[in-house]
Amino acid sequence: MRILAALALIASALSPALAQNAQPKNHASHHPAAQRPMPPPERRMGWEDRQKLREQVRSGQMSREEARARWREQRGAEAGRTPEQREQLRRDVMDANRDLQKR
Repeated sequence: MRILAALALIASALSPALAQNAQPKNHASHHPAAQRPMPPPERRMGWEDRQKLREQVRSGQMSREEARARWREQRGAEAGRTPEQREQLRRDVMDANRDLQKR
């Protein structure tokens, strides 16, 4: 009877340790940023520009939404494509993908 109680005590002591290692260490849920790749350097905002936006938001000069809108505008301007050009590019890619599936 003592042996059975000792085994039950050991099993209850080890169960939390075993439960902690239930998921693999490199599981995607541990690294949400790993699911979205970083944009190429020409599309990234510079460190100084990001810092200025952060300071303006912290000081109350603009809201987070305004800062995001400004960042999107700047990113769009740097990409060099108008909304019409982006839409045409999207259509071209969809057509190419559809043609690829036919082959």
